[in-house]
This record gives sequence, structure tokens and C-alpha cells, in this order.
Amino acid sequence: MYHQTRILFISGTTTTFAIGSAATRSGYVSRLRRAFLLRVHPDRFRAQPASVRKDQATLVQALSDRMAESDFLALTASTSLHRSESPLKPYQSHQFLVELKNGEFQKNSIQLNSSPHNILESMASSIDFTPPPPPVAETAESLQRNNYHGTGSFQRAVDSKDVFGNASRNDVDHLIWTAGWGAHALNRRQRQQKLDKNLLHFLRNMNPNEIKERKLNRIGASAAALVARRAFQFSAVDGTGLGWSSESLKICLDRLTSLYDEHKSKFRTDNFYPFRLVLSSDEFNLKIDLYGGVIMLNPAATSLQWLDTLASVTDDSKRVLKHNRQILERNLATVEDALGVKVKKGYSCGSREYHHCMERLANEQSAVDSERSDESSLSVALNATVVIETEQACRRGKLRNDGNFEVGAGMGLHQIRTVFNRYANRSSELILEQKKERDESEAFADRATYEFGLQRVYKVSTAPMVSYEEMSQALVHLLNKDEAEKSAIRNLLVGQTVGITGRGQTCHVADDGSVVVPYNFS
Repeated sequence: MYHQTRILFISGTTTTFAIGSAATRSGYVSRLRRAFLLRVHPDRFRAQPASVRKDQATLVQALSDRMAESDFLALTASTSLHRSESPLKPYQSHQFLVELKNGEFQKNSIQLNSSPHNILESMASSIDFTPPPPPVAETAESLQRNNYHGTGSFQRAVDSKDVFGNASRNDVDHLIWTAGWGAHALNRRQRQQKLDKNLLHFLRNMNPNEIKERKLNRIGASAAALVARRAFQFSAVDGTGLGWSSESLKICLDRLTSLYDEHKSKFRTDNFYPFRLVLSSDEFNLKIDLYGGVIMLNPAATSLQWLDTLASVTDDSKRVLKHNRQILERNLATVEDALGVKVKKGYSCGSREYHHCMERLANEQSAVDSERSDESSLSVALNATVVIETEQACRRGKLRNDGNFEVGAGMGLHQIRTVFNRYANRSSELILEQKKERDESEAFADRATYEFGLQRVYKVSTAPMVSYEEMSQALVHLLNKDEAEKSAIRNLLVGQTVGITGRGQTCHVADDGSVVVPYNFS
């Protein structure tokens, strides 16, 4: 009886590994690396001396560099890779601590100048993880001697002694992964990608209960956000930036409401209005923003850490926030009157930087008390908007694809007017083009909504972005399908919400239960 074993063929004088498919190896290495870093990360050793945290950080960086070497990459690659027999740069042994499951710390060591398999074994043994599969090492020349006869073919090695170094394993079929097999796998992936973009195929294989469940989860998350907002009296509760599912977000919001019920007596204010709560896993320096009116909470923090942040909000904080907003509104009105266009804060600009920018521009306008320069040039750009971005991200003004102006927070009125004069005519052209494309896409969306019995058709606003022209292209393609296919799609889509997304996506069900299709679907 023959047993088939897949061997990854790597050309040159390199070592080959027969430890399963590349996906299996890559998956094991990723899981082991994640588990190992969670146990040795310096953030877990905050109670230890600074020298311990430094050693842990050094280990994490050195391990990251080591796993980026060519021999590690060859171990998990799905195609033929050349690698050297030793790491490209010298590494050394590292002493480190591992936090055990019972909370104790155990001292271990790892030799990063060893082979990838030995390093994986050391990592696995130190955290009690499943050991890696043993590698089978052999040179490419030896594989070629054992009946490998060219690219794109599979040959049987009659005697496996030359390959495995074990005469007892003669009756083994060795399937050599060659360029021909790689091309076959590539073609199979391409066929699958075409099916993933086929709307009718997706709808026929879609589980209708999944849509119902996600819609119910979205309703539950909205209800949980409403309960939390009314309990704390926030002006709004925003958790969309997390990228979580509605089911997970609801659990987080329920936890916030439970915190209020248990510790509301410890708050230093009766309500948190006009502050807005934002749940974000991003790094932030100020948890209480007295310029933007935002309270930032990390969902990974404990309830007591949330309590410390919320308990630092006082009635004085609310008064300072209202005062800052009054100043900003007054300065913003002055700047917009001076420039003759609407001004708004960009994504990269912080609220404090935006506040000081408006204050500086308003004072500059009051000091010079000058008229707008070149009214004829500015008049064509009155429908545009000036977006203020942080000074580090935007040092020179430019024109965006939507016809709006992008300027840095450190620019003065004269520099901004110079940007207007340079791009005013092109701005008006882009705005008119955008309006025309938007009107066309809305007309096609109304027609598709009527013909297929949809609730609505919308343009997905998250990355990858889709333009109005691409949205119209997708809707025209849907409306021009033959009657038989159109009827089948109508029966499966009736009553649903459809979103159009950008390139690189596949047909899928969004978190709110809507059916999302790429604009280049088939």
C-alpha cells in the first residue's frame, strides 16, 4: 500500500521540509508566534523591574527580526524560495520570563542563532504549546537524482532511501511540488475568486438566516447604545471605529451600562452632556478631550479603568468644554467669512490643533482687516470646502479628487488664498463632475430598487472606496442582465438592502444584514 507524502521542492542547494502543506506550516507558525508573544510581551511585566521589561522587549524585537530571515520564510512559503544555510546576520541566546497559567513566572532561554525548527521547538516548550512537526531535510540535488524529471510533472521514487535516509520506507509516493502544481493551484484560486464575485452564485448559496441574525444583532447593538447614552446622558455613543460585529459591540455596551448601575455614585457629575463617548482601540494621549468634547474608552481596558476615566469628568470640565466650543464657533464664523467657503476639521487634525488654528486665523483676519483677494477667482469655488489637516500631514495646500481644498493647520490666510487662486477653476469642474456622477448613480439606484424590489441601494463608505462612476457601472451591469438571470436574482434579493463596494472585495453579507457586492461583480 502506498502512502502519499507531499514534499516542497526548493531549487538550489537548499533544505526541503515535508511537514504538510505551506498553509499548514504557516498557520502553525502564526499561532505559535501569537501565543508566545502574548506570554512574553513586556506589557505583562509592568510589576517587574525595568531591566526585566527591557530584556523582554529585546527578545520580542530580536525574534521578529529572526523570523523575517530567508530560512524562516522558506519554511512557510508556498512557492520555491532560495535561502542560505544560516541566518543573514548573527543572533545570540536570550534569557526571558514566561508568565505561567497560575500567574507565576518561569525563566527560560532561547538560541536565535539556531535552525528555524529548533527555535520553534524552544518557543513551544516554553509555553507548553503543541510541538512543531519534525522536518525532513534533504538537498535539491538529491531530489533531482530521485526521478525528478522536469518542471510540471510528478514522478515516483522507487527507493526512498536516498530521500529519507531510511530503507524501511521504500513504499512511499513522493509528490514533488513543482511549478506545474503551483500553476494548477493558482488557476483553482482564480476560479474560486470568480465564483466569489458571481452575485447569483452567492445568493443561491447564501444562508437567509444569517441575514436575519445580523439584522437582529444590529438592532440589539443600537438598543444597547441607546440605553448607555441615556444612562450617562452622553450626546452620542460611537463604537463604529472598532470594526467589531454588532454582537460583540452589544456585549461591550452592556458592560458599560452595568458599570453605571454599579458605580454611578462615584461619578463627580450628574450627567456627561455635552460629551460624546467614543470606543476605540487606538492609542490616545488624552482620554478626556476638552476641545472636541470626546471621552475615549478602550474596550480592552477593565471596568475599573473605565471608572477612573469617567470619574475624572466634573462640572468644571463641562464648563470648559462649552467655553471652548463658543470660542471655536466664533472664530470659525470669522474664518469662513474671510475665506468665503465652508471650513471643517480633517481626519488627521486633532481637535486642539484645529481649535488653535481657527483662533490664529481669526486673529490674523482681525489684525489685518483685509478684503478677500481676487474675488473673481474665489467666486467659482464657493461650493467647495476647506479641510484642515494636521501640519505634519499637509505642509502644502492641494486639491482633492472631490473638488475640496486640503490645507495644513499651520498655514496662514494668505497661503490658503493662494491655494484657492491656483485651483479654483479645477475645483469647480470637479464639483460639477461629482454632482453629475452622483445624480446618475442615484437615478440608477432608484431604478434598481424598483425593478428588484429592494429596500435601498447605497454606496459603501468604508475602504476600499468606490466612486459614483463605479457604482453606476455596477448598477448598469445589474440592470442589463438577461431576463432569466434577472428574475432569479430578483427572487433572491427582494426586500433586501444592497451595498456597492470597491475593488478587491467579494460578495458577502455585511454586519447590518445588507448584501454587499463589488462594483466589478459578475
